[in-house]
Amino acid sequence: MTDRTSALDRRTGRAAVAAGVLMFLSVATELIWTVQRPDGSVFNMPMFLLFIIGFAAGSAALGMALHGLGRGVPLSRPGRIGHALSLAGAGLLVAFSVVFGVTGVVTGTPLETAFWSFLIGFLLLILGSVPLGLGLRRSGIVGPMWAAVPVAGAGAVVAILTPAPWHDLGLLTYFGSWAVLGLRLLRANAPVGREAVPSA
Repeated sequence: MTDRTSALDRRTGRAAVAAGVLMFLSVATELIWTVQRPDGSVFNMPMFLLFIIGFAAGSAALGMALHGLGRGVPLSRPGRIGHALSLAGAGLLVAFSVVFGVTGVVTGTPLETAFWSFLIGFLLLILGSVPLGLGLRRSGIVGPMWAAVPVAGAGAVVAILTPAPWHDLGLLTYFGSWAVLGLRLLRANAPVGREAVPSA
């Protein structure tokens, strides 16, 4: 493990993996089990709660991963701008999850205007993905896996601009890319010793 890779602690990698896995499973669960009627009302509350809690926890984990990247990587100015935009986007996803979930539980019909927070959050994540990815590339701290961030941004573009099933595929691409990046961070920061996985 080099000094550069040790700049990122394992909590950042675990947060990135958790973000990708939780949000991936949340969306996949929604695709398998329908929880809302065409009018938006919830008829399967247990699965709705599972979906929204998973998405909220994943969004919070994404914010933690981004915070860790900003703290542990010497980013250029564009990289710092991309990081700030992405962090704000993750915060808006958390806000969407809270408002959507609470109104769904209290009234039985989630507040549809909460999707503006979702939309703006993903727009910020898209805008931040390229400069943040290039900042990670310049730092050299995650090797070629810096590309996972722009790939995630491309997935978010597909999610926003296209209908199902491409919308869902774009979301899953976004979440999966962060899980891949998190695994790379964990591998780069594996403990030195007999059980360590050698860094590429």
